[in-house]
Amino acid sequence: MVPCEGMNAVAAMLTLADAHDLRRRAEASCHEWLRSSAEEGDLSELALADTQIVFERCALVFDHGILSYPFVETRLGLYVPDATGVYFRGLRPVGHYRLITLLDGTADDDYFVLS
Repeated sequence: MVPCEGMNAVAAMLTLADAHDLRRRAEASCHEWLRSSAEEGDLSELALADTQIVFERCALVFDHGILSYPFVETRLGLYVPDATGVYFRGLRPVGHYRLITLLDGTADDDYFVLS
């Protein structure tokens, strides 16, 4: 069981993520990265129509090895159907997208990574 103080922190983070519309913003930016990468021919064998974007997490990072300030990481996984049935949910991971925002909701950075 999470102590009451911990639940207050979780509630505050849920409110922050909702107030700054982090999931929607990450999804919109990820779609733009995918579209742009497809136009430039950077998706190699990936078919844009087959690529699925799956929300993975929204996390507060308060102690980081490089950045000296707290931030929120919203991460989306990039997947394609797995015909072999080896991968969880029948989806093979092919990359991810990360939106990094400051605690006030300001976008600080984002990353589009293909495996």
